[in-house]
Amino acid sequence: MQMPIRQDWSQGCADAHLRAMRRAPRSDLARLACSYDWSAHPEPVLGWVMAQRRIELAVALTVFLRGAPERFNYMPKRDVPPQHEAEARLLDNICLRINSGYYLPATPMAAPDLPRLENWLAAQKADRAEGSGGRWILDEAIVERVLIQAAAPAEAMDTRLDTAALRRGRLFALLAPLLRRRA
Repeated sequence: MQMPIRQDWSQGCADAHLRAMRRAPRSDLARLACSYDWSAHPEPVLGWVMAQRRIELAVALTVFLRGAPERFNYMPKRDVPPQHEAEARLLDNICLRINSGYYLPATPMAAPDLPRLENWLAAQKADRAEGSGGRWILDEAIVERVLIQAAAPAEAMDTRLDTAALRRGRLFALLAPLLRRRA
């Protein structure tokens, strides 16, 4: 049995952090991404991780929320301080990928910070009611998958990804749980 990798993100340069992520076994990559220190080198390191094909939606939401998007959500892009522009760009990319359905809706290894996610969605609804909105608006229909999975017992929803299905393609991997239910 392989021991999980422990990483101290307060040490090292961006290249060293990126090498650590690239060498990490897939089984540790999500945990490492969720624990990454946003004050270190988020754009090159988390940018690479969040572009990987097998990242789950719950992991993406966790990483997004750990980036403290509320700091810049109502700030025009041109007013973001230069030292935080890379973080804001990374949050842009993660949000776009979440909303496009890029991340896998698999059963999460750990749910994101649900109260914080629910507060984010409630603020979005309040903004919409006022006719305004922040910079990052999460697609509630997509995010709802994680909320439903967190509320339902694991046995009730079999949404695990089939490795063989992943080899056949992303679309098949997403549809495999539905096909298993029909059988």
